[in-house]
Amino acid sequence: MRSEFIKYLVVLASISILTMYVEMVVLPSLPTIESQFHVSESEGSWILSSETLSGMALAPVIGKLADLYGKKRVLLAILTVYTFSVLLTAVSPDYAVLILSRSVQGIGLSINPLAYTILRERLPDRELPVAQGVIASTFAVGAAVAIPIGSYIAEYYTWQVAYETAVPLLVLVITAISRVIPESTTHSTKEEVDVLGIALLSSALTAIGVSLTEAPSWGWVSLPTITLLLVGVALLYFFTVHISRVDNPLIDPSDFRNPNVAVPLLSSFVTGFALFLTFQSLVFLFELPRPVGYGMTIFETGLTMAPISLVLLIAGPLFGSLVNKVGYKRVILSTSALSAVSIMALSLLIGGNLPVPELMAVLVVILFFTSGMNVTRITLLLASSSRKRIATITGTNTSMRLM
Repeated sequence: MRSEFIKYLVVLASISILTMYVEMVVLPSLPTIESQFHVSESEGSWILSSETLSGMALAPVIGKLADLYGKKRVLLAILTVYTFSVLLTAVSPDYAVLILSRSVQGIGLSINPLAYTILRERLPDRELPVAQGVIASTFAVGAAVAIPIGSYIAEYYTWQVAYETAVPLLVLVITAISRVIPESTTHSTKEEVDVLGIALLSSALTAIGVSLTEAPSWGWVSLPTITLLLVGVALLYFFTVHISRVDNPLIDPSDFRNPNVAVPLLSSFVTGFALFLTFQSLVFLFELPRPVGYGMTIFETGLTMAPISLVLLIAGPLFGSLVNKVGYKRVILSTSALSAVSIMALSLLIGGNLPVPELMAVLVVILFFTSGMNVTRITLLLASSSRKRIATITGTNTSMRLM
């Protein structure tokens, strides 16, 4: 890799590490936050869901704006908003403000997709899989740092301090991007923004997301749940009709006719669901008292979970290099099959009071093959997308993963 590309890679990898740190640092503190604000587990689920829902609704929009106005410009803008939202989260006086700030923080979930698209613009096709593997592996660094540090800070200080440590680092990253990353080579401000498409898609995803989030407390077949879900589906239908009739749609239906785009997008939903459910469940499993859980403290949970994240440091570059040798299809099929088998094994073993070392071993296998599938999927998506619409495609991919 040329030195200038290594320079870009270092800066963009730093973004991934830092944003993953911010997102993961809250996980060990979820039971503490629920207790502090006197909310139930169902209400506490909004600590994660509020950010996820807003990120899901905003990701395609931000991707489209990046295609129109330039990746660097949009990346700097959302990083600035993200930094203020992280600070607001740290100083939240009550639960309502906390959820509001976490919702704004959802804009940060579009940061990593934009980093991917910047790499796509700057790297040749042969170097892209390995570079994507490196970026994907930096998620592990952020998680490995966030979980023990966040756990230590939350246990011996307050969870707010964990967020406060990220603010000056975010300012440094913004400065580095403004100085190091060049402007985008492909963008056009002549296209009109599909405002109606943005409104329909955002409203549809939000309605569906809220109905599924509140279903455990409202009831899965209750009138509010069914009504909101149907409203979301109806809005999604009107959105598909709308984008088939306009010249510059938010999401181009023709993209889904390409299997190299459609399959990675659909698989994003499955992998996102599995990983989110696994990590959130583990936190509560480790911290719940025996015999239901493992009775760990917050810090013990962080130390236990940190090493399994480091497996991504190996898997990301490894599977990225394998793509150049054996091809996308073989890597995706093999990692998908092995991921499914390992997750099935975990589901069968988890109910039998599995000792922690054995549980960690199974999780390492799951993360190893899942990360291989993710790296290959996103690289195939980038390599198969038009450079003029690449940020929109990766934004759509983010929405599918968060859904």
